[in-house]
Amino acid sequence: MHLIVTVDTEADDQWNQHVPLSVENVYALPRFQALCEKHGVVPTYFVTYEVANDPRAVALLKGWQDAGKAEIGAHLHPWTTPPLAAEETNTRGFPSELPDETLRAKLSALTEKIQLSFGKRPTSYRAGRWGFDERQARLLKELGYIVDSSVTPGISWKKTRGLPGGEGGPDFSDELVEPHIVSEDVLEVPMTIMRSGFLRRLRWLRIFEKTTKRDLSNVLRAAGRAELPAAVFMIHSSELVAGKSPYVKDEASLAHVYERLEDLFALCKERGIIGSTLTSFARELHV
Repeated sequence: MHLIVTVDTEADDQWNQHVPLSVENVYALPRFQALCEKHGVVPTYFVTYEVANDPRAVALLKGWQDAGKAEIGAHLHPWTTPPLAAEETNTRGFPSELPDETLRAKLSALTEKIQLSFGKRPTSYRAGRWGFDERQARLLKELGYIVDSSVTPGISWKKTRGLPGGEGGPDFSDELVEPHIVSEDVLEVPMTIMRSGFLRRLRWLRIFEKTTKRDLSNVLRAAGRAELPAAVFMIHSSELVAGKSPYVKDEASLAHVYERLEDLFALCKERGIIGSTLTSFARELHV
């Protein structure tokens, strides 16, 4: 089994539409990157337009990319990606809610910005707010992507508010947890969400306020029983610094995140689970 560590690399506190747009959390990523390198893990950073447009953030991330220590993928936040309508910046719409031409224009703009900033065209993608659909899969193929990681098996976002008057997010209740082809040659590697523990609850391979080492172990064990070729872990870049997300409000919460990260990497080492970027895993699986 492979461990794919993914980071939704975005502006500060994107749950709050009223805060000014800033990417200070990204400047704190060296601590996380150093931890990954210590454990031989090469993370995949899904970057938004505003991150790819910030010289200081680009310098950090590009350095790791160029050294083979990280992959840079794309993360579409419609409310920060041009072309922008005036009302868009005050909403948190799902990419799956966008009209066809708007979706095409935004995904193309994000892809071109990443290529310009990082000197390399992205090949991996995650939709903002998990708002993925078949149209994006087709566009990804056109734009040269080979792999997506937007599907959240067992989870429906239909009742989650997106665009005013919109349909909400996609319904992934019946989606496969195994990697599979979604459009021609585009591989879907879903978020690892498994039924585990005594009550067989759906649990994400993520770190929340009350996540324990046992929780992480149970998800990995369930993924192993299902014979998954990869376990996908995710975290927001803003969760890797105190005070930039609703999940990690203080230094105590941040210490908890780093303790669980150490636990995750230790568990993977014990079980012979090896680290991989999303693109390298996709290429290996295709072969």
